[in-house]
Amino acid sequence: MKQLHPFITILILLILSCNNEKLQSLNIKKSNDFKWNVKEPCTLIFLDSENIDTLYGIIKYRGNTSSKYPKHSFSLELDNKYSFPHLPNDDDWILNANYIDKTFMRHKISYDLFREMSSKNIAPKSTFINLKINDKYEGLYILMEEINGKMLRLIKQDTLAMLFTAPPFLLKEKLPYKYVQDSLNYYQQKYPKIDVSDKTYYIENFRNFLFNSNDNEFAQNISNWVDIENVIDWHIILLFSNNSDGLMKNFYLYKLDQFTPFRFAIWDYDHSFGRDADNESNLMTRPINCNKSILLERLKKISETGYSLKLKKRWFELREKKIISTSNFEHHIIKNNMIIESQVEKNFDKWKINSSWYYDDNDYNQELNLMRDFVKIRVIQLDDYFKSIL
Repeated sequence: MKQLHPFITILILLILSCNNEKLQSLNIKKSNDFKWNVKEPCTLIFLDSENIDTLYGIIKYRGNTSSKYPKHSFSLELDNKYSFPHLPNDDDWILNANYIDKTFMRHKISYDLFREMSSKNIAPKSTFINLKINDKYEGLYILMEEINGKMLRLIKQDTLAMLFTAPPFLLKEKLPYKYVQDSLNYYQQKYPKIDVSDKTYYIENFRNFLFNSNDNEFAQNISNWVDIENVIDWHIILLFSNNSDGLMKNFYLYKLDQFTPFRFAIWDYDHSFGRDADNESNLMTRPINCNKSILLERLKKISETGYSLKLKKRWFELREKKIISTSNFEHHIIKNNMIIESQVEKNFDKWKINSSWYYDDNDYNQELNLMRDFVKIRVIQLDDYFKSIL
């Protein structure tokens, strides 16, 4: 396809930028402090360029590791479904503070790319929003879908429909219960409620298969347990983003019904594209080791699965379609930047870029360039890696 002249591209972007609508805002009205474990009633005033709507619901703080940051995320459940602009009609929402990612884009780009790869790939749809609490500005947030059984379209009348939040089933040794979020729900079963129908036996059967089946059994039966095409796309987004946290915990594992194998839905990708889980800069000095996952390690190791060649084929399909490319990544950056560029300074006036939580004092544009530099490096590395697979 013929490339546009750089001047024309810049002109188009300037025209689009001039036509930007005012960023939508959400004002949470609540008389008392937010709780961490209990959702409480609130009133919300949603404002965009066309609408002012009053909504009602319940809300609480949200987060595990991120709870230590001064800017908090929220879990919101509306009394009635509502369609925020460019998002599905739903009543369950996450207001993600995105404190540690100064670009505000790592989650969103990762999710958008994963969905671009295949219509079967599930990741939250999201948009940017300015948040106020009782009329006081709280910063730039990402409003995103909550991953749950409804969003994943589980066939809930089927007794084998199930959903787990970051289940530790890929670990050889079971975690001590002190490291488990809920000692009565080791695999973090989210649907159905574990006290209604406990699916521990099912995921433990899967775990036993992963660790104890012989190579022939594994090759013959692994596709009964997982959707291989979905696993390949999950594997590729892990490699491309270098999100080591996404390998063992930042995902949802779900099964639509008795006829559908497990699939992965991605979640929590702010530590990626040039940043590590501790927020340290990482331009591929510490590459992700996918062999830590027993699932990916055995799929690659056992030649009878044909997995490595399928993975290679899929990588170059995505490269040919330019879904995985520096140009597509830049397209996502430009598209998001046009929405939030005028808002980031106000956010960083409130939440300082030189906070003690950051390794460096990069500003918004420097952080965007860090992502760009990372992707240039990573695409070349992965092209070479997949070319070497015979």
